[in-house]
Amino acid sequence: MTAVETFRQTRGELNWLAHAGLDSFAYRERAIDKLRTAVSFDAAWWWSIDPASAFFTSGVFKPLPSDHVICGGLHSNEFGDTDYNKFRILARRTLPAGVLSAATGGQLERSDRYQQMLSPLGYEHELRLALSDNSTLWGGIALLRDPGAPDFTPAETRNLASLGQVLTEGLRIGIALGPISVDRAPNGPGMLIVDDDLKILTITPNAERWLKELTDGAPGLPDAVRSVVAYVRQLHDGDIPDDRIPRARVRATSGRWLAIYASRTRETDSRSTNTAVIIEDAKPSQIAPLIIDAYGLSPREAQVTRQVLQGLSTKEIASEMDVSPYTVQDYLKTIFAKVGVRSRRELVATIFDQHHRPRFGLGENPPESDGAIAGIHEAHNTLA
Repeated sequence: MTAVETFRQTRGELNWLAHAGLDSFAYRERAIDKLRTAVSFDAAWWWSIDPASAFFTSGVFKPLPSDHVICGGLHSNEFGDTDYNKFRILARRTLPAGVLSAATGGQLERSDRYQQMLSPLGYEHELRLALSDNSTLWGGIALLRDPGAPDFTPAETRNLASLGQVLTEGLRIGIALGPISVDRAPNGPGMLIVDDDLKILTITPNAERWLKELTDGAPGLPDAVRSVVAYVRQLHDGDIPDDRIPRARVRATSGRWLAIYASRTRETDSRSTNTAVIIEDAKPSQIAPLIIDAYGLSPREAQVTRQVLQGLSTKEIASEMDVSPYTVQDYLKTIFAKVGVRSRRELVATIFDQHHRPRFGLGENPPESDGAIAGIHEAHNTLA
C-alpha cells in the first residue's frame, strides 16, 4: 500500500470513528492510535476546549506524563504566558498547525513551554493542531517526539492539518452527543478553594462529588478546573463584574452539562489570596450554543428545530419565519441529515435523550426569555 493509500485509509477510519457514537474520551483514545499511521510521534496530548471561553475542559494523554505538576502548568502557559503556537492563535490561521521549532526560529529555549514542561518531561519536538469548525475552537492536539527523533516536517504538518476537519467533527460529536447516564450525579452546586499550587484548602461534599464526575483519569484537579483557575489568576486584583467571571462548560461522565466558575479570594487579616471554584449544573441557555454547534445547525435551521420542539406544524413555522412551506421542508431535510434522523419524532426524541434526560427529575427547565423550549437557541451566547 502506498503512502497516499495509507493516508486515505487513515482518513476513512477516522471518519468512521467520528460517527461511531463514542464519547470524547473513547474517541480521542482510538483516534490517537489511528493518527500514528499518518504522523509518527512518541506522545500525544489532546484537549477538549469550551468554544465560548477557550478553556481546556478535559485531556487525553498517551502516555500519561510522569510529572503531573509540570503538565498542570500547561494551563497557565496557555492562558497567561507569552508563548508560541497557542491553540487560539493557530485556529485563526489558514493552516491551523505549527511546529514549535519553526515558530521559535530554531531556538526552542525561547519557549517557556519547552523549557518548563516539554524538556523536563523528556520531549524535544512539538507539533500542534487547533481543532476548529467555522471559527469555533473545539480542541487542540500536541504531538511530541523524543530528542533522538527527527523534528516534524512541513509535509507532516500539512498532513496533520488536512485531517483537522474529520478530527474536529469526531471531537465535537463526542463532546456533545456522547453516551449518557443519569443516576450518579449530585444535586446542587459545590465549592472548593485552592491555593496557587492547586492544593485544595476547603471543599464541600457536593464539590467532591462533582469532581468525581469530571475526572479524566489523571491525578489532581480536572483540566476544566485547572483552566478556569489558571485564567482567573492572570486577571488584575479587584472585583470582577458578573459577566466577566471566568467560567467553562463541560460535560460530566453522567452526561450532564456543568458550569465551572472561579474568582480570587482574600483573607481579611492577611495579604494571601486563593481561588474559589463553584461547580453546578449548567443552565439550558449556557449549553444551547454547544448543542447548535454540535449538530452544525445554521441560525435558521436552529430556529426551525426550536419550533419543531414546540410542536408547530410546517405551515405554522412558515408563517412564523415568513417563508414558504417548501422552504421549511428544505430546512427540515437538512436538519434531519445533520442530526442523523428521518422524522420530526426522531428529531425530538434525539434532542431530549441527549440534552434533557440527564436533568429529568430535577424540576422543570425554565423556558428561554422568548418562551422557546430550553436548550435550543439560535443565538451564540458568549460566557466569558
